[in-house]
Amino acid sequence: MTPSAVTPPLNVAGRGRIAILPEFNALLNLLPEACMLVERPSGVVIQVNSALLKLTAFSSDELCGNPLINFIPDETISRLMPGEESQVLLNRRNRSPIAVVVQTSYLDVEGQWSLLSVVPAQRHQQSVLQKQETMFQVLLDLARLTEPPDLEQCFEKALLLAQSLLGTQLVCIYQADTQTPQLTKIASIEPVAVFPEVIPSTDFIRLARLSVWAPGKRVLTEIHRAGRIENLAYVASVPLGQEGALMGMLVAGAREDHPDEQQIRFLEILGAHISGAILHYILVGNLGDRIREQESLLAVGSDIMENAQEGIVVLDEGFRIAQINAAAEVMLGYADTEVRGQPVDNILIGADALATALENALHGIATHDLGNVHLHRRNGQSFPAHIQVIPAQRDQGLLALLVFVRDVTEYEQIRVRTQQLEHRALLGEFTAVFAHEVRNPINNISTGLQLLSSRLAHDDPNQELIGRMRDDCIRLHHLMESVLSFSRPGETKFEPIVMDIFLQRILDRWRPRLAKVNVEPYFQAEENLPRILGDPRTLEQVFTNLISNSIDAMSVSGGMLAIRVSRNNEVSNNPQVQITVSDNGPGIPDDIRERVFEPFVTNKPRGTGLGLAITKSIVTAHRGSISLNTFPGGTVFTINLPAYTNGE
Repeated sequence: MTPSAVTPPLNVAGRGRIAILPEFNALLNLLPEACMLVERPSGVVIQVNSALLKLTAFSSDELCGNPLINFIPDETISRLMPGEESQVLLNRRNRSPIAVVVQTSYLDVEGQWSLLSVVPAQRHQQSVLQKQETMFQVLLDLARLTEPPDLEQCFEKALLLAQSLLGTQLVCIYQADTQTPQLTKIASIEPVAVFPEVIPSTDFIRLARLSVWAPGKRVLTEIHRAGRIENLAYVASVPLGQEGALMGMLVAGAREDHPDEQQIRFLEILGAHISGAILHYILVGNLGDRIREQESLLAVGSDIMENAQEGIVVLDEGFRIAQINAAAEVMLGYADTEVRGQPVDNILIGADALATALENALHGIATHDLGNVHLHRRNGQSFPAHIQVIPAQRDQGLLALLVFVRDVTEYEQIRVRTQQLEHRALLGEFTAVFAHEVRNPINNISTGLQLLSSRLAHDDPNQELIGRMRDDCIRLHHLMESVLSFSRPGETKFEPIVMDIFLQRILDRWRPRLAKVNVEPYFQAEENLPRILGDPRTLEQVFTNLISNSIDAMSVSGGMLAIRVSRNNEVSNNPQVQITVSDNGPGIPDDIRERVFEPFVTNKPRGTGLGLAITKSIVTAHRGSISLNTFPGGTVFTINLPAYTNGE
């Protein structure tokens, strides 16, 4: 505590001795450091406190009334200005002089009375070091202001730091509200709320610079008004943010002590660090959002890379492979780790036009089709491919080159198959016309042979030749009928059919012939089977063909023919009726097993090869399916037909 501009109450004692009133003596003794009151014009010590007596071991009578130079033999002391300090030697009673630091303060305006504080140099140095340590700790705390994970905890740390710097319990931070023209208190240390919760933007404009309000000054803002109402010793405010873009305000106040210049300076520095912290957390938040956005895009890109049906090859600007996806690994036969860093022409072998497309992609030109390209897999196998080269660009800069590879082997097979079917359809139309045109001449030949036979004797040697020719005509007639039936199916008339009754009737008609070739029929049907919607005429042809084939297969040694009808619920929401026709004949040879449903495929010496082809076309017309399972010792045909419901 330093008295200022006060003339001490003096009494004149004898012999020029000046006496100090007891109240001033008591006040002087309250000072923690050694002090002496000196009359500057004469340089005489007027009064000392008990701390100085203890330091020098002199008595009060020995010090007071004597020249200062007797105790501090240094004339520079008399020239010290208020606030200045100097290190000198202090004489002591019966002891060696001690180095002390002396600081002076004037007690009156004229500077007649000077109060000297005397601190041992060693203790002063310790105090200086302690202050430096405190300052270093403050600077360290300022440097760590952005360590907390979020801005809220950063504000809490900043308030504690301001509280420590100023030794006050009243500090708070206001933040600008983006929705309304005001500042809102978002963090504070206040035992009892002192500062307002909201400050209007007009106050923010008035406090755009460092401001310190004290009693006696003009009240300009709401926080000054709060300071006056609460009888605060001061209210200090520091704007947060940059000039022209203020974001908030740091406010501090106290009920007793007024901050010195150094504390105010530190408060301003703290405000600058809080401003930087706000910008830091805003930037971190924006970067976090951007990172999450990029991570999301990377996740989407990764999913696309991994799940795309096309092979994707990512290249750098040097045409070296940076990455390939799973589809490209399967397609080319290489693992991603094997090809990274490899030149693309070492992996995509056979695409001669790829180099030109890559050069164009470097200049931002995409190539969507390289034309007819055949690539080679790792094992040397060639396959047709469709290739696209796309530059991946952003902000006019090239990120990567993307090569999309699609294996069109299946497409080519479908194209060839379609072409074959078109040719076959054309051939079928021609065959139908041919069969229709040939059928009449065959009938005429057969009629002529019949007439010729009737004119010859029964035992004429030519009768055998005529008989063979008539048999050939009959065979050709049946063949032409089959061709016409396959090429030009008749009109179908669908109606609900109970399949177990329908098949039982067909089988009953075949029983006499089955008995002749020693084939035992077996029929089984589940109860309550659903009906199917079908054409009885064409369906009868289907099962007639299958039963006839089974009889032919077992005609030599006999066997068993089994027909079973059941419900098939394997396809959800689409019940079907399943019919199996099986026999224990020799089975179908391997060389034709995969082609039995194709036209003109047969293992019968006199067969046309159209029966199963017609059967499959009829089943397909009924929206059903037919499959074959054959093995040495048996053959099973399985037919599935959609069940019929009234709502269909």
